Amino acid sequence: MAQNEIPMVEGEVVAEGTEGAVLAPVKAEMEFRLINPTEGGFLKRIEWNRAELEAAVKEKVAQYEGVTYTDDTIQAAKADRAELNKLKTAIEDRRKIVKKVINEPYTVFEKELKGILALIDKPVGIIDTQIKDYENQKKEEKKEKIREAYSAAIGELEKVIAFERLFDPRYLNTTFSLPKAIADIQGKIEKVKTDLQTIDEMCSDYKTNAQDIYLKTLDLSKAMAEEKRLRDLKEKMEADKRAREEAERRRIEQEEARRQELARRQAEEAKRREAERQAAQERAAAQAAQASQEEPEHDNGNSQAVNVFSASDNGKGQNVPENAPNNTGNTKIVPENAPDATVKRYRATFWCEGTLEEIKALGTYMREHNIKYGKVGK
Repeated sequence: MAQNEIPMVEGEVVAEGTEGAVLAPVKAEMEFRLINPTEGGFLKRIEWNRAELEAAVKEKVAQYEGVTYTDDTIQAAKADRAELNKLKTAIEDRRKIVKKVINEPYTVFEKELKGILALIDKPVGIIDTQIKDYENQKKEEKKEKIREAYSAAIGELEKVIAFERLFDPRYLNTTFSLPKAIADIQGKIEKVKTDLQTIDEMCSDYKTNAQDIYLKTLDLSKAMAEEKRLRDLKEKMEADKRAREEAERRRIEQEEARRQELARRQAEEAKRREAERQAAQERAAAQAAQASQEEPEHDNGNSQAVNVFSASDNGKGQNVPENAPNNTGNTKIVPENAPDATVKRYRATFWCEGTLEEIKALGTYMREHNIKYGKVGK
């Protein structure tokens, strides 16, 4: 066959998709044959004055190489551009005419031939529809047999694992045999059962959560990852709780330690003050006893007491004799026990300084020991 020669339709034709089926030979009146031009009469090459035109154009454009236009020659630049565009347009218009002349016969030929092909397409479409209906019916029959195998193997899991979740559209391809498809879906069901058993045998509080994830994804690794995530989260929450409880325990212990320390200091302070108070009482009593020995009295065995309280304290049941020296006249001394008249008595005048409790304690001591006292004049 010569180059660019159109092949003729001859002999037997094999239809596409018929898996080697051979159709009847094409009749001569249905063959596509060229009459004019003949097979060897097609235009092989368009001859034109390429060299002449190319040389003329190169000579023309060479005039403008390196040209620089100024403000004074801008109008000349516009004229040159218009002249070159005019030349280009003239050549391009001629090319379009040649294309139209050459393509016009083919355009008519193509339209006529497509009209004939349309006559063939109509019955082809009808036949194609019937073939597709047949193939779809076979696919549905195949799918139904696969579904029966699924129902026989799935058992109680049918409520949670639907057929469509395990069905693979590739099962319906002609290259995928029915036994292979049934074996594949049975293998999937067996894997689901094994995976669910693996999850059920887990010693975990979250295996129900893992089962939920698995039934949604049919992915054992994702289910195990969810169980681990929840377990880690629980451990973290428990660790945080223990940390909070430990912190609270330490806070309570520290608070109790501070409270006990404060109570200890307060007790020590109270003890110190009590010791100081008792020491002050003892010193006051000793001073009073010493002072009473320094000033004897001979008043027919009678003596007058020394007032060691302020004027405001004398109004609390502490009296001095009406005839005592330096008496203000509003205080009387009433001895608690009558002194022995045969015992020699002394009088001492002094002042003392101390807290109210200490001075009261001194007065109590003096009354308990029958020491008379009264107010000292200013």
